[in-house]
Amino acid sequence: MRPLAISVQAFGSYAQSAEVDLERLDEHRFFLVCGPTGAGKTTLFDAISFALYGETSGGERDGAQMRSDLAEPLLPTSVSLDFALGEVRYRVTRAPRQP
Repeated sequence: MRPLAISVQAFGSYAQSAEVDLERLDEHRFFLVCGPTGAGKTTLFDAISFALYGETSGGERDGAQMRSDLAEPLLPTSVSLDFALGEVRYRVTRAPRQP
C-alpha cells in the first residue's frame, strides 16, 4: 500500500482543511515527517490509521476525540486517504461521530 494523499478537516491539530500530497514523493520509499512540536506530525499518522481502520495510531483515542478544539462548530470532522495497491488507486473517507 502506497499512500498518495491525506486530507483532513477539523481533525486533530488541523482546525480547518489541510491536504498532504504524497504523490510528489514519486517512488521514494523512505521520507521524513518533521516539524516543531504541535505541527501535526502525529495527526497525519492518526489520520491514515483512522481512515483505514476507524482507530487512531496507537489506539489511544477514538475518532470522536480527534475533533479539533479550534474548529468552527459547524465544520464537520473528516479524513480522506488516497492510496494505491499496485496500479489500482483507492480513496477512503471517514468521519467520526460528530458533536
